[in-house]
Amino acid sequence: MASGNGTVGVGVVVRDGDGRTLLGLRDKAGEPTVWCLPGGAVDPGESFERAAARELAEETGLVAETVEVAHLVLSPEPGVTATAVAVARDVRGEPRVLEPQVFRSWQWFRDDELPDALFPATRLALDALATGAAPEAAASYRLERT
Repeated sequence: MASGNGTVGVGVVVRDGDGRTLLGLRDKAGEPTVWCLPGGAVDPGESFERAAARELAEETGLVAETVEVAHLVLSPEPGVTATAVAVARDVRGEPRVLEPQVFRSWQWFRDDELPDALFPATRLALDALATGAAPEAAASYRLERT
């Protein structure tokens, strides 16, 4: 959901059987080429979980049985961006490039081999998930289901 003041989005963390994280090489015209999590804007009236499952399917063709939101991260840039960090579980399929105007490829990375050129929101999301906080964020909130 975009507004004049920023955006509300979701980044989806998908891990394979070896614990590697799925990242896409984002190569969108007019923007720097970076690696990022599947994800995008939350539509009006849509939950974070529904947005995460939708974006994952639209961008990669993967289908998640369940999605849990673990963190909410606010970016430090002007025009604050709020990103829900969602973890997809029981994922079916193989990742495919379904939006070639945005992504060049999908690739699995071990935590100790993440690329340097990460989309800023992806770096914040992965930091929050790994450590429970995102020190470079304006704020980060660990969420628990009730």
